[in-house]
Amino acid sequence: MSESRNKANRYAQAILEAMLDQWQAALTQVSDALAQNSRLRSTLESATKDADEKMKALRGVLPKGTAPEIENFLSLLVQEGDLDTIPSVIRELRAGLAGQSEPQKAEIVSAMELSEQEQADLRRRLTDEHGEGLIFSFRVDPSLLGGLRVRVGDTLIDNSVVSRLAAMREIVSASVR
Repeated sequence: MSESRNKANRYAQAILEAMLDQWQAALTQVSDALAQNSRLRSTLESATKDADEKMKALRGVLPKGTAPEIENFLSLLVQEGDLDTIPSVIRELRAGLAGQSEPQKAEIVSAMELSEQEQADLRRRLTDEHGEGLIFSFRVDPSLLGGLRVRVGDTLIDNSVVSRLAAMREIVSASVR
């Protein structure tokens, strides 16, 4: 499973990089054009020009075949007066693709204290399954009676005795009805 996940991750990364390259090319071209062409900047920032005039001026500097999503995004920047944020947007896109986003938390709750070896095994298995960069926290909750409850991001694996007993109670009560 881990090898399959790694392959999928590499393919997804390649797609994201290709998409990012397209976005970066268009955003850089507009940013450069704004820096070199004061007439273009005044047209796009003008309160007297209508949206169609501004989009025509904007399309004039975009690379041929620019995706409609990119045009819509740039149109939003024009409407909001945020054209100066383009270099920051490019930086943030690159940072996000490089995985410099917030790390994912892995919370492991056990009925009894886990040994160092058990914790290391769990760290290795969860890292293999969910990737690098997990932040681990271990705690003890005796009310589980036995087993583990593991949460990684939005994924919950509840293999505790208390949850098994609850499931069995549901099965028994459903069969009695």
